[in-house]
Amino acid sequence: MKTLKYAGEYDISDLKLFTASGNVIRLDGLYQSLDIYENMFSNSLTGSIIFIDNHNLVMNAPITGQEYLTFKITTPGLDELAIDYSQRSMAVYKIDARVPERGNEVVQLHFCSPELLRNERTRISRSYEGTISSIVATVLSDEKYINSAKPLFIEETKGIKRYVCANKNPYTFIRDLTTEAISAENGSPNYVFFENTDGIHFRTLDSLYAMDIRGVFIASDKGDIDVVEGGITNIKEDMRRVLEYEFVSNNDTRQNIKQGMLASKTLSYNIFEKRYEVFKRDYFDDFDEFKRVSDNDERDNPIYNRAPVDEFENDMGNFKDARIFLHSTSKTGEFDAQNYFDKDAGLTPNDIHKTISHRFAKNTELDNGIKINMEVNGNTTIKVGSLIDFQLPVIGAKHGGHTYDIYHSGKFLMTKAKHTFESNGKRYKLYFSAVKDSFDTELPDGEHEAIEPKGMKA
Repeated sequence: MKTLKYAGEYDISDLKLFTASGNVIRLDGLYQSLDIYENMFSNSLTGSIIFIDNHNLVMNAPITGQEYLTFKITTPGLDELAIDYSQRSMAVYKIDARVPERGNEVVQLHFCSPELLRNERTRISRSYEGTISSIVATVLSDEKYINSAKPLFIEETKGIKRYVCANKNPYTFIRDLTTEAISAENGSPNYVFFENTDGIHFRTLDSLYAMDIRGVFIASDKGDIDVVEGGITNIKEDMRRVLEYEFVSNNDTRQNIKQGMLASKTLSYNIFEKRYEVFKRDYFDDFDEFKRVSDNDERDNPIYNRAPVDEFENDMGNFKDARIFLHSTSKTGEFDAQNYFDKDAGLTPNDIHKTISHRFAKNTELDNGIKINMEVNGNTTIKVGSLIDFQLPVIGAKHGGHTYDIYHSGKFLMTKAKHTFESNGKRYKLYFSAVKDSFDTELPDGEHEAIEPKGMKA
């Protein structure tokens, strides 16, 4: 088996462009770079390839935006974990950036998963009955709609539901279902729907947090860790080295308040019975209700403390009116026409009013929590949805004897990624965003004077 010679090495094969006219163009010796984009908040893979057109292929092939691209990319020594689209191709949808260069032309093609194009040209108008997970599996595999042959990672949901899909794109319908899905295994409402290079996922964040760590990375200069041994590069250490990093968010408190992450209220009103129920949420009281990225009771600690924020000793979780969610129901007895619930028919109530604030808070944590952008040497085992361990060395004197930042080190969830494969030097770089929603170390408690002390005037 071939072994890795340097950090970021990769092999590429089966790089072919299939045109609508039946021509097959090999791009192995023509491409300059190939990018693959993954995004947990998107439903499909996208990407682009830049190649040198020295035979006027755009006109002669011709290339019109109806092509299919195949490729297989492996990390030496990890052949079984390849990014393999040699049999399941990508669909080219746009031609861009035709730039002259030394008598040739540099061309950029944009591609995506074929499922995305099928989604955009298809609408569903029909009813479904069953578990939400079974409905999602049906939509994704149905030849009339998405017709995907990719691996599906669908977490089983509880309850039998009935839905009417009224002229919606399949992915729009599935995204709607994420708001009502409840895990049969752990009761979590925190479902996400995305595609990575492994396949298509409809699952809870909790299930992702339970996965093994895919990579360990250290934010150090090349000379700070043992990269070189006897003049020979230590590949393992070089793979762990963070080339560049940037914290893009260290808690956006203003947005976290506005979005209801810290405190919120849900009003569920019954339009038939003319009554309403109130459900309140407090960040601190609900912190341990569902899993966190660290997935360790001893290490999961809130990223805020209960320090008072006003002269009335209120903490961040006391302001339930900061965000109010509204939910209507037409439920009378054991029947709800609006939400297609009928107990006599064996159906389960949707009860969105009980979970909407939790889902919104969790999404806000992913958007406005502790977020870092990172550049590392790539390998094909790491992708969106992976857990990574990030170690941030203490800057300057070691405070309290700590080598690494006790708050901003630890497990992170990868939410966005750009895989870049450059032909020059045959180098694979991975650029990604990752978030964490808890601290490994407990913050000091808030038993002190208010942050906005009495008597302070602007």
